Amino acid sequence: MLLLLLLVVFHSFWLTRIGSFLIYQDKIEPADAVLVLGGGGMQRVAQGIDLCQKKYGDRLMFTGEWDTSPLFKHNNWAYMAQYIAVSRYRFPRNKIILILNPKSTYDDALQSKAVCLQNNFKSIIVTSDPYHTRRAYLTFTKVYRGSGVKMMFYPVQNSWYTSENWWKSKRCLDKTCEEYAKLAYYLFCGRLI
Repeated sequence: MLLLLLLVVFHSFWLTRIGSFLIYQDKIEPADAVLVLGGGGMQRVAQGIDLCQKKYGDRLMFTGEWDTSPLFKHNNWAYMAQYIAVSRYRFPRNKIILILNPKSTYDDALQSKAVCLQNNFKSIIVTSDPYHTRRAYLTFTKVYRGSGVKMMFYPVQNSWYTSENWWKSKRCLDKTCEEYAKLAYYLFCGRLI
């Protein structure tokens, strides 16, 4: 009974730790490119642009899979991200690289590694929503091992996701639970570590 009481009294402490674990951030330095992982919202695009404007990268790479929903059929997140980068932020189209076929974070890592090696990139900054950065870090670290490409991870800074009270928002709650399920799946399938 005492244990249950302690869990209830200190619930915000341990729940915050659960949300915080999902967030991984490196100290960043200028890199050859900024890789914006597909999916999520346009906050990812804005974060990638912001990093380039602050001279942390000269090139932008967008990953994204094809949308199969009837409303957006034949669209790709990477194309939409490119459109926003060029039209809204005036980012030069010739400095954008699109990776159009990944279906998962693991595929993002495999395909972006090939692009990095083809372009002789020595370093990249990977950005995504905060809740996604731990799994991205673990996955990319495994896939890029031995490639000679330095990776730095930087979550979206002005995100809707917050680790301090994720359990109070249905959207944050859904993403936190989904991310832990994906971490377990990746671990089980050998895509991590």
